[in-house]
Amino acid sequence: MKALINVYNESQFVSVCLESLKDCMDEIVIADGAYQMYFDEFKKDYPQAKPWSTDGTLEIIQALKDMPTVRLIRCTKPWLNQTVKRNVLLDAVSPGEWFIIIDADEMLTGNVYKGLKEIIESGAVVGRAPLVNAGADVDRLNYFWHPRIFLKMKGMHYERTHWQLRDKHDRIIENTYPVWWTQEFVMMHFKLFKSPNRLIPHQAYMDRFGRRGWVEPLVEEVKNTQLK
Repeated sequence: MKALINVYNESQFVSVCLESLKDCMDEIVIADGAYQMYFDEFKKDYPQAKPWSTDGTLEIIQALKDMPTVRLIRCTKPWLNQTVKRNVLLDAVSPGEWFIIIDADEMLTGNVYKGLKEIIESGAVVGRAPLVNAGADVDRLNYFWHPRIFLKMKGMHYERTHWQLRDKHDRIIENTYPVWWTQEFVMMHFKLFKSPNRLIPHQAYMDRFGRRGWVEPLVEEVKNTQLK
């Protein structure tokens, strides 16, 4: 199984994330860099920011020992949007391979090997496990988030939304195919513990993203914004 990870200045938790994966993954594929709409917000407070990680994230990834194969996809300019970046990660997986999508501020905890084996042997093509936001009040626990574990199918892609994978017919996979639920492990999310220099621009980005209807910008929209 492959793990697909999206990073940008994630030194705070990336080692925890990777350590939780090393005994249950065959390969870890990491795409570095900011996406344009977030980078626009980040540079308002940090004008010296680069579109690639500069906080030690990449050095930490390279320094970790006893890891499976790690493939790092670097950037030289901001990614157009999240769907573009996630589709590049998806391209690293061959049809017929299983993969898990996990962010750098998340980790797997519990009997991960047993849970993944259960999903693979279920006959389903989609798997999910509980996602818990560490530090959140009970009424904010997001136990039933979108599934993160998939069998790669030809034509699988993201389109305008970065949290819903689609098949070659553009159908949302989690709404179309059987989903197998495991409680052998939990995905723990540490967003509430992230440093303010990431949380504040992220919230500004999320507010902007919400106002546009939660869809990613197109090429033309990004170009028009940059010309203003």
